[in-house]
Amino acid sequence: MTIHTLITGELFKDPVQRTSASGKQFVTANLKIQAGSETQWCSLIAFHDDAQAELLRCRAGDALSAQGQLKFGTYEKNGEVRVSLDVTANVITPLKPKPRERRPRQAKPDGREFDARQAYGRPTPANSIDPDFNDPCPI
Repeated sequence: MTIHTLITGELFKDPVQRTSASGKQFVTANLKIQAGSETQWCSLIAFHDDAQAELLRCRAGDALSAQGQLKFGTYEKNGEVRVSLDVTANVITPLKPKPRERRPRQAKPDGREFDARQAYGRPTPANSIDPDFNDPCPI
């Protein structure tokens, strides 16, 4: 029986790229899943190139979702039976936005204040107030 899953959690350590005895590369990682006060651990392994590349872009502490085949079992630790989760991931989706390319903020040559819309290539609205307009406001 195959169980397909979508699991979400936080990377415990940086992912590790490995090579099998047959020379095939894969990536492994451990996912920490918080459910209230309980913590569940999940071992991830990625064989697909896209999943490997996406997993290797992530770092410890990053939130992500993994989609793939779930295998679960049990083990005993300190006399307590626990569940182990292993996911062979086909798709890895980081849950934080990728950083935008930003241009450094620079003062305008004429000494006016910085306008962030211009730094990021956004047009200044046509109805914006002319900074050289300094007529007194009638009371």
